[in-house]
Amino acid sequence: MRALTRVRQLPLLGALALTCAAHAQTDLTPETLFERVAPSVWTVRTADTEGRPLTQGSAVVIGPGRLITNCHVLRRAARVSVGRENVSYGAELEHPDTERDLCQLKVANFSAPPVTIAPPESLRVGARVYAIGAPRGLETTISDGLLSGIRRNERAAFEALQITVPISPGSSGGGLFDAQGRLIGITSFGLKDSQNLNFALPASWIAEVPERAQAALAARNAPPPVAATTASAPKMDRVFEYKLTDRFTGNTQTVVYRLDRIEGDRRIFNGGDRVETADGKVETNRLGAGGELDLAMPPGGWVSGTPEVGTSWRLDYSLRHADVEISMELRARVVDASTVRVGERELKVVRVTLEGYTRRLTGRHVSFGAPYKASALYAPALGRIVRFEAVAKSQIFQVDESIELVDIRSE
Repeated sequence: MRALTRVRQLPLLGALALTCAAHAQTDLTPETLFERVAPSVWTVRTADTEGRPLTQGSAVVIGPGRLITNCHVLRRAARVSVGRENVSYGAELEHPDTERDLCQLKVANFSAPPVTIAPPESLRVGARVYAIGAPRGLETTISDGLLSGIRRNERAAFEALQITVPISPGSSGGGLFDAQGRLIGITSFGLKDSQNLNFALPASWIAEVPERAQAALAARNAPPPVAATTASAPKMDRVFEYKLTDRFTGNTQTVVYRLDRIEGDRRIFNGGDRVETADGKVETNRLGAGGELDLAMPPGGWVSGTPEVGTSWRLDYSLRHADVEISMELRARVVDASTVRVGERELKVVRVTLEGYTRRLTGRHVSFGAPYKASALYAPALGRIVRFEAVAKSQIFQVDESIELVDIRSE
């Protein structure tokens, strides 16, 4: 029996040895890997409306006339180009998946070879990996390191690939390759004040970018829910119509807060998803249609009552909307008073500035923070904000939007 057992094991051991040898044979030398994939990695340059340079990053060719890069590389860009070795092409943003920080570019008459994407099940912690990009503008630079971790969320889905490969400004959007020259990630960010804590976004996300971008656009453009009119609906200002503008993409949408009924001092909007008091305090806020105005609103609202010019207060709080955790550390200050016109109505307003720091955690990335600046025009007579602007930008998320009251009506 012992002899028989050994005879049965020998073919298995031999097969394992042949398999390991076959895998080892497919590994490329760094020189060969660079020659094979470097033509698929390009430098991204952005400019403002007047052609002045803004930022620089990297991009990877994923198909005919298509490249992938980080969305944060394109922030505030009016013009985008991709280039290498004194050759440059104009590019346009085709599909932005800003939640995952992956943006697909479209380039006409572009024939650079696309990369091969590795299957996600091939990733192994401890494997040698190679990054090719343009750190500090140095085109087609290769560096190596290890895949030091595969970060997943509570549902075991990918969040990020942790690597020891050096990441510098300009590396964002570059390619992370395995030893066979297959793309496994898009190099994206590193943690400051840390050693070799750098991260790439999984290449398996690339195929999902067009569908996710279209779904996000449809959600932004969807009409807001309209609550049914009830017998107790008041005959007064009932519909407050705003225009929300994403200044990063240029997209705009209409946001409506519809007053359904009044219960004592409480005003019930949008089927109970928002409840305000007469002096502007917000008791319930389950809406997200108003962008940052709704998503990051502190408990009780941004402003209430009739604040006097020169007063200031602290806003330190944390909240959660869906899978997004938001922490804010702000100082609010009433800086001046003026009047604004909404339709045919002239309103007295106070301007409140909000400055400080915000931290966001989406469940898909390591938590990142950024300086935060906002400005709110608050009309005490209405008990509500008539204009709100906010800007916050980090390596992972960015906020650059405004929302403005454009119509008040009784219908």
